[in-house]
Amino acid sequence: MLGERIRRLRKEMGMSVTELARRVKTSPSYISEIEKGEKTPSLNLLVRIASELRTGIDYLTGLEGFAEKALNVTEVVLLDQASVTAAGKGMDQTGVYPAVEEMIYVPDDALGPVGDIPPFAVRVSGESMIGAGITDNSIVVVNPNGEVGQGDVALVTIGNEWTVKYIYTKADGSLELRPANPSYSPDVF
Repeated sequence: MLGERIRRLRKEMGMSVTELARRVKTSPSYISEIEKGEKTPSLNLLVRIASELRTGIDYLTGLEGFAEKALNVTEVVLLDQASVTAAGKGMDQTGVYPAVEEMIYVPDDALGPVGDIPPFAVRVSGESMIGAGITDNSIVVVNPNGEVGQGDVALVTIGNEWTVKYIYTKADGSLELRPANPSYSPDVF
């Protein structure tokens, strides 16, 4: 797609491969290889090509609108490995003081309403939620301001343990934490 778009715009402007190469300070053979999809230009070269072709790199790369969408994200802390949560029987969090491993960026529309308590992310350890696509070492984002409904996946704290499970409230008022792996049994509280 990149090479095709460069070739098309270059030809529409009546510019030869040699002329474009001269203007962006590279070789005609390199421009030909880019147009054929055999080479990928550096970001600096791509910016120069886009400028000479009077377009943006978002158009050349097929990422039109990406910049606007990228602005609609929330920076979320990913807690370090000491804060790993379990998708198994639960993980003891006694005495754990979370530290930030890194920052991740989550699309706003995936978070729901964000309130006073900022969202955070944790890595999951274990395979009890594998049927829900949450595998060992997956990152899950938690919005503490979101409402948890019947059958939702949630990060649950039980005493000093954190675990990720499906949540079901039973008619008798008990709470069932259901795994998404038949090898594990549900817990009822």
